[in-house]
Amino acid sequence: MVAMRAEAIPGAAERGPSLDLEACVRVDAAVVQNLVDLELGLGDASARPPSGPISVAVRCIDGAQLIRVEPWASRGDDGLRTIELPDAYDEAAAVEARSRELALAIAELIRRLEITRPLPPAPPPPAAPPPPLAPPLVVAPSSPPEEPRHRWQLGALTSFEAFTGGPWLAGGDLSVGASFGRWVALDLRAGGRSVEGLSSSSERLSARAGVASIGAGLSVWSRRHPVGFAAMLRAQGFGVEYRLGSTGEDPARTTRLGALVATVEPRLLVRMSGHIALALGGAAGLALHGVVVRVQGVETSRMSGLLLSGNLGVVVEL
Repeated sequence: MVAMRAEAIPGAAERGPSLDLEACVRVDAAVVQNLVDLELGLGDASARPPSGPISVAVRCIDGAQLIRVEPWASRGDDGLRTIELPDAYDEAAAVEARSRELALAIAELIRRLEITRPLPPAPPPPAAPPPPLAPPLVVAPSSPPEEPRHRWQLGALTSFEAFTGGPWLAGGDLSVGASFGRWVALDLRAGGRSVEGLSSSSERLSARAGVASIGAGLSVWSRRHPVGFAAMLRAQGFGVEYRLGSTGEDPARTTRLGALVATVEPRLLVRMSGHIALALGGAAGLALHGVVVRVQGVETSRMSGLLLSGNLGVVVEL
């Protein structure tokens, strides 16, 4: 009996089998369960671990009892056994005897199956998932260097200017510009102007002017749109030649005078292609050195006070 106990049998059940007994078997299910556990070496039922993977069903067939032990029965490995228990009615002794005989038959069948048809070992518990890997180090590529700006600009501009209380001037300029770094711009201009015709009661006064200027300021281009903006301070010089023609036989007299003006000039640039931009600007300033012309004591021309101007042209970037 010691040799047949579960402790001495390799692969003996480690968990008590679960029982399913039909009422027609007429046994004490608790007694059967305790005896099966004891026979299989699982100790007292109160300390027995939860039912394992083995299950036993007992059914009544033609005056006998069929024992079905899973999982062997489903695999066709002789997991079935038929026994005939002694008759029992209501006598407690007879019920106990049937219970003991059934428990012994169940335990014997399970021991035999575990020896002759051992179950495959239970699969090991799934391994714990590996710790999450640290996110890969991603080195963001550095932003590509900005396309170098064109350093030099050549332009041709039409200009219109007027002094308060004075004549209109219209003409054109050629310009040369340079950029220093991302923001600083320098601009040189030179051109000519025709001056609105002047006259007096007895003599005719005509004038023409040459213009030169230098401007410096800030210039910036939009990153998303082909537009730029510049704000410049400009010093502009006028060299004016006045010619006074007499209605008589006296020869014409010529006088050259100069004016100096300081202005503030905002400019809008719209890029038309990779190297060509349209420039639109305006300026307002004060004459630092003005010109006032009088003929026979009467003021005829004034280039002083407030100057307003506008220009439109094309700039080619190199």
